[in-house]
Amino acid sequence: MPYSKVLVPVGGENILERGRKALSHAVPLCAGEIILLNVPEPLPGTVGGEAREAMLWEERAAAEKAMQPLLDSVAAAGKPCRVIVENGTVADTIVRISHEQEADIIVMFTDGRDDVSSLLIGSITERVLRNTDTPLLAVRR
Repeated sequence: MPYSKVLVPVGGENILERGRKALSHAVPLCAGEIILLNVPEPLPGTVGGEAREAMLWEERAAAEKAMQPLLDSVAAAGKPCRVIVENGTVADTIVRISHEQEADIIVMFTDGRDDVSSLLIGSITERVLRNTDTPLLAVRR
């Protein structure tokens, strides 16, 4: 079943490798647009004012630059694609953006548990799955 709007969250370490693996599944499923979403790490609460705005701008520019090869690969496949960089809690932001953008499916790469804290609170993919009514395809290694 082709989907008209596919949301592909990408980020963290190995962004290109993880993004390419997710896109290898997302591109064939997509009959319309692919949205690449990056949710940067939250800034410290002690940074405020103009310094915070400058850091947010730099973070956004760095994320867009890091995702450019992914954007290019989707364009080479003949699919329209755009990038959204949004600050917030990762799982909550993925769920919110999927609703705001009216995504038909979320395609996420997962490599299992990331660290000790995920044993206590669950992985990002698990948290997205528990909190969204949008279909989710989890791509594993």
